[in-house]
Order: sequence, then structure tokens, then C-alpha cells
Amino acid sequence: MQQVRKRLTGKHSCHDDSLLATVMLLASYEIYEGSASGQRGAAWISHVRGASQMIALRGLQRTSSPFAALLQHAARYNELIVAISARRELPERPLDVLSGLNLDLKASKEMELYEVLSRLPGLLATAETLPELLPCDTRESRMAMFVTEYQTFQIRLDMWLNSVQAQYDGPLYWLEPSELYAQLPESSSERIFPQCIQFFDLSVAHIQLLYWTAQLLLRSVLCVTCQILRNGDNDMDLIENFAIEVDGVDSSVCYDLACKIAQSVECLTRTEAGLVGAQVLGFPMSIARGCLQLLESKDIIWFNVIFRRLSVLDIRLEGFLNDMTIGPRNERRPRQLLSE
Repeated sequence: MQQVRKRLTGKHSCHDDSLLATVMLLASYEIYEGSASGQRGAAWISHVRGASQMIALRGLQRTSSPFAALLQHAARYNELIVAISARRELPERPLDVLSGLNLDLKASKEMELYEVLSRLPGLLATAETLPELLPCDTRESRMAMFVTEYQTFQIRLDMWLNSVQAQYDGPLYWLEPSELYAQLPESSSERIFPQCIQFFDLSVAHIQLLYWTAQLLLRSVLCVTCQILRNGDNDMDLIENFAIEVDGVDSSVCYDLACKIAQSVECLTRTEAGLVGAQVLGFPMSIARGCLQLLESKDIIWFNVIFRRLSVLDIRLEGFLNDMTIGPRNERRPRQLLSE
């Protein structure tokens, strides 16, 4: 760490790809090591922001190597998670820099998804503030604005998903028997999902899980928001019309999405997925767990099976996710996104 800090003081440190990679590896280490020390979550965010600042300081410089392009691609995902968690805007990147990354087709589709989801933090923040507005023209106009932004967001998201599906001749995912379920005693209460979801490849798993997680998070927040509004002294016609315009607010949809995520993570705990799998499933798991906890569903205990499997691989993700629920009061944590 001392060597990293020393190198960061250099005049051209932001252009050093090896230094950027080191900072990002430190972030990965926090996930991999994962002991619930109360510091892992804050340390991860610190490393992510450090990498983000290094990239920002590069300005309009185009990425000159495939390695640098992959670093910026991976950093963009981490930036997105922090932005969603904190309800802050995703750090801007000039379009000519993003377009100049020269990523392969799969990575380009991932980057396209990150940019579509850059609108998610603002949507979540707006939805959460609706109950705080006094029942007057302000709330009605804010609801109308939100509906327009929500529908635009969903259109862009659907267009992106259709473009991904067009690249493959067959399905992006399918069901198959769960090995983890089969290994449990027949009397075990943890035998929740006899089937798991298998994906075409790791890249598809990543983007499909992120798509489901974004939908789950947005719909869950809308469910909570509408419930708060219904419990107050509010215009019920206005609230019900709002719920219809945002595709209906139904907790069963949230439950189905959470279960899809729960059934998907098994394939990312296999040895061949390694640490990459842990990084991909961390955010979806935190949101799915939060949703199932909010719904008081017994299905949440399936994640105990997943955590044990990860511990066999020496990946302490549970400790990291638990750490992400604590820390300074001004920092939102992914698992708190549903419970606040």
C-alpha cells in the first residue's frame, strides 16, 4: 500500500495502466478476502473512487492498448454500482473516450448496458422523494416527470436487450438441475430451488443478472414508494394512475425477479468462474437478499448454501456484503437500498 501511495503522487500516475490495475485489484481483494471487519465495504468504495479519479484525470486521451481498455471497462461497472448505491450520477466519460476503447463485441454490449443504467440512480432518487412532497401540484408534476423518464428508461433497456438477443441463435439462459440442491439432505430446509439457471457464457450471465437486478431494484423501490403514498392522506386516484403508468406495482414481480437471481448465482460459484464470478454476483445477491428479506420469504436461506459454496473456494463474499451494510451514515450500502 505504501508503494501504491508513493506512485500515486507521481506527475503522470493517472496514465500508468499497471498502477490503475493495482488499485482495481485492491478493490477485488476486499471482495475476495471479505472478513466482516467493518472496513471492507468502505475500503472497496475508496479503491473504486480512486480508480475512477485516475481515469478522469486522463481526460480526452484515447485508450491506447487492449489492456487499458479492459481496465476502463471493468472500472465503469464498479462506478455504476457505487453510483446506484449512493443515488449519485455516474461519473461522466467523454463519448469519444468511451467509443475509443476498442472493446470486443461482448464487452461493448456490457458497456452499453452500463450507460443505459446510468439513469437508474436518478430514477431511484426521484421515486424515493415522492412521499416527501406535500400533496399538491408539485407531487403531481414530479410524478408525471418520473413516468416519462421511467418509460424512456425501459424503452432503452428493452432495445438494448433485443440487440443482445439478436447476437445469439438460441436462448441466453435455461434451467437445469441444481447440483447444490442435490447435495443437500432430503430433510434440509435449505432445499429451495431444485433447478438453477445456466447461461450461454459468463458475459451473458453478467449482463442478464445486471438487467434483472436493475429491474428488481427499481420495481422494489416503486412498491415501497406507492405503499407509503397509499398509507398517507393522498389522492388515491393519482397514486393508482401512477402505479399503472409504471407497469403496475406488484410485489410478486419483485419476488419472481429475486428468485431468478437466486437461481442464477449457482453457475457463478463453480470453480471455473473463480473471482470473476464472485465480482459478478455480489451486487445482484445483495439486492435479491434485501428483497426477499423485505418480503419475509423463506427462500432467503438459499443464500446460505451459496455462501458455503463460495467459502469452499476461499471467497468470503458474505462478510463483504455484510460490511456493505455498515459504515458512515452518509454512505448508502447496496443491501440497504430496499430496507431504508
